Amino acid sequence: MKKNKYLIVLAGMIMQLSIGSIYAYSKWIEPLSKELNWDAHDTKTGFSLAICFLGLTAAFMGKFAQKVGPTKAGLLATLFLTVGLLGSALAVNTGSIYLFYLTFGVLQGIGLGFGYVVPVYTVVKWFPDKPGLASGIIIMSFALGSLLASFLISPLIASTGLSGAFATLGIAYGICMLLSALYLANPVNVATAHHAHVDLTPKEIITDKRFIALWLLLFLNVCGGIAIISKAAVLGQEVVGMSAAQSTLFVAIIGLFNGLGRLFWSSISDKIGCWTTFMLFIGINVVCFALIPSFSTNNTSFQILTYVIIAGYGAGFATMPSFVKSIFGTENYGQVLGYTLTAWSAAAFVGPLLLGLSTEITIFYLFSLLLVVALIVGFWLKGLLAKPLVVA
Repeated sequence: MKKNKYLIVLAGMIMQLSIGSIYAYSKWIEPLSKELNWDAHDTKTGFSLAICFLGLTAAFMGKFAQKVGPTKAGLLATLFLTVGLLGSALAVNTGSIYLFYLTFGVLQGIGLGFGYVVPVYTVVKWFPDKPGLASGIIIMSFALGSLLASFLISPLIASTGLSGAFATLGIAYGICMLLSALYLANPVNVATAHHAHVDLTPKEIITDKRFIALWLLLFLNVCGGIAIISKAAVLGQEVVGMSAAQSTLFVAIIGLFNGLGRLFWSSISDKIGCWTTFMLFIGINVVCFALIPSFSTNNTSFQILTYVIIAGYGAGFATMPSFVKSIFGTENYGQVLGYTLTAWSAAAFVGPLLLGLSTEITIFYLFSLLLVVALIVGFWLKGLLAKPLVVA
């Protein structure tokens, strides 16, 4: 059957919308704490594990995903995510936090990894002339998935109970991802030419200074943003005194700006280049993180600064695929991108951990400092790119 490239985009967007629900995780923290007496720090480990296994799956199974093709890899994503959420329902029923770590964290995380890389790898191949915009649209959908989930979780808990909410979302997302997987496919010219290159070895990738610089850029950009996302609902209530309803809206708008930032900055990168784009949104976020402690008593200012930060956070994910592609070429970009996403895994633990070092809002100065380091790394990368590549 001949595939329509715009329906391929739609299929990829639906899959990303489904897996993007992980970014609404802060909406689960209070219900889990109230019903099961799980400590908020302990429950956040489930989120960190999910993002960790997302990145590890993207890195170490990305080559396998490309080999078996988008449909089979998409079906694996569907299977693992659905089993993960259904298993989370069982963990809630049995009160086992370790089963929750296994199902919500590990199994769902593997599904997230397959579900994240498959649409990105696939859709970019259909739009070789606009890789930044293509990846931005797909990755934007991941962020918008958190907006959708933030409005679904509380009503589902109220109507079906905590375990019922996990099960309902697992079934619903499973159906959506199944339909998406069955339609996703590589363009014919890419599929037939897949054998025409030699894969890089893991050692060649991780010892390449350009890869190290890209990894650090993503890691440092993710730390602050993912720390906010992991505790957004709680931050809204504790820092500026939001009500439960206001914190729900706060989480939803964070998801919206995460998505809009991905689309905006990725489309900008097609015009001014990936390096300049990265330096712009990182520089803006340096300022925003530094200003938050001074404006934490003002609800409106706090929210505006947070939304700008999250837009820049999302921009890193949307711009990185075309950044990797511009440096390592079409043949190797999928493989290198997978390894680059392990920075996301690392930041999923480090960011929330850093945020938990202090209950004072001044901890945001630390995230501003990390982004200053990112700017330094960016200039190091620019120097590397200016040098001719020496092939041994």
